[in-house]
Amino acid sequence: MSGPVWQKNLRDAILLDPLIVTHGNVKDVFPVNVDQLPSLPPALQTQPYVWFDIWLALEFERVGYPIVVLYDPVDGIVALRREMVARFQEIASGQPAQPLSEAPPSTGSVLTGPTLPKATATPVTAESAWLVPLTVRQAPEEFIRTLYENVFRSSSTPVAVVCRFTDRYLSFTDRQTNEERRLSMLIQKAAMTIRPPSHKGPLSSRLALIFNTASEIPLELHTQAPFARSLLVPAPTLDERKEFFQYGHGLFDPGDPDDRFDPAQDSDHLHFVANLSEGLKMQDLFSLATLSRRERLGLGARQVKQLLDLFRFGTRENAWLKVKPESLKNAKEILTRRVKGQDEVVGDVVPVLVRAKLGMTDTGDSQHSTRPRGAFFFVGPTGVGKTELSKAIAELIFGDDKALIRFDMSEYSEEHQQARLIGAPPGYVGFDQGGQLTNAIIEHPFSVVLFDEIEKAHGRILDKFLQILDDGRLTDGMGRTVYFSEAIIIFTSNIGTAPTLGASPRSQTPGVSLPSLGSSTPGDAYKNLATLPYDKLCDHFREEVKDFFVNRLGRPEILNRIGEENILVFRFLTQDDIKGQIVDQQIAALSRMLGEKHKVGLFCTRGFRQLLMVHPNGFARNGARGVRNLLSRFVLSPLAEQLFLQPSECQGKTFRVDYPIDADKIADMPFDRNVLHYEWVRE
Repeated sequence: MSGPVWQKNLRDAILLDPLIVTHGNVKDVFPVNVDQLPSLPPALQTQPYVWFDIWLALEFERVGYPIVVLYDPVDGIVALRREMVARFQEIASGQPAQPLSEAPPSTGSVLTGPTLPKATATPVTAESAWLVPLTVRQAPEEFIRTLYENVFRSSSTPVAVVCRFTDRYLSFTDRQTNEERRLSMLIQKAAMTIRPPSHKGPLSSRLALIFNTASEIPLELHTQAPFARSLLVPAPTLDERKEFFQYGHGLFDPGDPDDRFDPAQDSDHLHFVANLSEGLKMQDLFSLATLSRRERLGLGARQVKQLLDLFRFGTRENAWLKVKPESLKNAKEILTRRVKGQDEVVGDVVPVLVRAKLGMTDTGDSQHSTRPRGAFFFVGPTGVGKTELSKAIAELIFGDDKALIRFDMSEYSEEHQQARLIGAPPGYVGFDQGGQLTNAIIEHPFSVVLFDEIEKAHGRILDKFLQILDDGRLTDGMGRTVYFSEAIIIFTSNIGTAPTLGASPRSQTPGVSLPSLGSSTPGDAYKNLATLPYDKLCDHFREEVKDFFVNRLGRPEILNRIGEENILVFRFLTQDDIKGQIVDQQIAALSRMLGEKHKVGLFCTRGFRQLLMVHPNGFARNGARGVRNLLSRFVLSPLAEQLFLQPSECQGKTFRVDYPIDADKIADMPFDRNVLHYEWVRE
């Protein structure tokens, strides 16, 4: 019989193994086999999908088991069909079955014959003869003991038992209470009581346990049990989803009359719709159909992605629809106001943002791409505007630079730290909290995601970006699928800024001559890089990035996903006019903050501004970030001290900072902190 591989493995387990332990997608609905439809209640025949526990019970019946029962502490014992009740109770009690009218009152703990005295008062219908509960209630240990002492010892009639929600009353080995240890031992003894299968003999009884995840299955019922078979129930495959949309498209709203979906006529679109729904459970697909009719959105080419986005992200304003054309027309001017000296990079970024706005992400099938809206790899020396440009993009597209989600990848240098990023696997500490990345994207799907200093992340963590860049989705430790299709992904790196000790040998970039570590210092190499023409600088950094991923990391596929054309190289900040603009920009930002928070002004003289431009710890070492550090050291620290000691005398005044030396000579003289002069002046 055809079907998914896991179903074939399940049939093998039914034939061979006394104990069957299932886990995975066990809280989903599954289609019933066609040959079983006539035996279902009429309501199920029109939409033949049942929950996994019922599907498993039906599978036992289809194989040939005359008695199939299900158990959990809430519903108790439930027979798949009414005619199975008396036969099961006869075996369970060890006594002959009695007519329903002669049934003795239930003791509440012992199975003593048929226990549905009101059954004769109501006409038997297809619905009432389906999933019939026994009025006798037993705790898990009592029920398994009944199986062990009576049911599985019987050689006359094979019985299939499905225990539902087993993880709710039986914990993993090292977390079991005394009662749970006893229950686990009873399960083992019950399974070992079942006689081995015979080639020509009748079926043997079977016990099936349903757990949520593999990590919740006790070891003694899993890896340490030769009489048990563990089976993963996967999420719906591509073929299963295609079959759902092919035969169930009538459940969805027809949609736009000019954009109707006909799976019989458009197999390519059928494949696309099924592929686009990856990560959804079968129950999700039914919910999607309900949403389709409520929102009047069909499965046609123009509406299906809108429908799926609405299902995945909820009712949110699409931030991309709110991007004004005027903003993108003036994008270069807007971005260069905030990021100085990087006109080439900004020029390469703007066309990608325009394509992202139009949804033209993928050259293959841009209308239906599930990839992120854009991806960049910013590389260059520190403090030249990589993070600042990321913030500027977030503000331009999403209206606020707080739409930037930043991850410092130096915090993910060990393989086990990926649990912080995407969530711990089931059974581990923090499993129920999810991952920092996946939680952030679930909450803010429309955002710029910045992975700072990507080269410092562990190689196994970098694997996660393959799926993000290729498919626009990622599955977290809790099994949730998170979508990046509305985000912009940015990686930043300082690869190639200075020679790396222990780096793999490679040929020098053509036309780029750098001092070697054996004859010079990293500082000399840094200065040499700063003098290169921009085209040679680009060649150097791109070759270094390629060398890192291909030779040092051995992962060329990561570089291929990013795309060499998306590696954007930032200049060194060497031009005096650019330095001056950055100094003025940072002083103005600091002045605004002081005015808003503390009601004081700030004035920096030409001499002090020149000092910021030429100080060895400023642009020369740390770029614009170095200037920010100098302002913190030479302005904020002394100002904060005086604000703290004399707040009333400072408010309403301006803090004047001076370096009273001829500005043209400051670069040629050693820095003397004692020369710095501070005073409070009236505005």
